[in-house]
This record gives sequence, C-alpha cells and structure tokens, in this order.
Amino acid sequence: MTMISPGGTLARESWFDLLDQRRFTVGSTHWTAQVAGVHVAGFDTWIQLEFAEDQRRSLLLHLTPGTGVGAAVEAIRTSLQRCLASLD
Repeated sequence: MTMISPGGTLARESWFDLLDQRRFTVGSTHWTAQVAGVHVAGFDTWIQLEFAEDQRRSLLLHLTPGTGVGAAVEAIRTSLQRCLASLD
C-alpha cells in the first residue's frame, strides 16, 4: 500500500521502497539505485540517490507536489543518460 501524507505527497518510506534497489538500464550500462536519504520540506520532496555500480556518482532528485513514480523514474533515467553522454 502506498502511503500519502496529508499534503498529498508520497510518504518518505514509500519513496524509499519504490526507488531503493531499482534497476536502470541506459544503453548497455546497468545502474542500481540506492536511496541515501529522503527529505520532505513542506510539499517538496528531495531524494538523494547513489548507484551501486559507481558510488562516486550521486543524484539529488527534487520532486514537487503531484509528481508520480513514473515521472520520478523518467527523471532518473534522463539524468543517467546525460551522465553517460558526458563521459563520451
């Protein structure tokens, strides 16, 4: 069950459960997200991610009210694509 806070955002624990250990594939590169922290400030949620395959890389994801899981996952995937493109 996904918990919703009074402000209509997913609870910290739900974001952790939904994103921690989630696998991403970008091109031929595989990434496993590890949630380092979830912070809720007012109606905004900030999620700090690290990646098992390269812990030198991290991502701070800012989610505004109404952001769903699909949009969050797509934002992570887009960020990973940019990261890989910058390495070329």
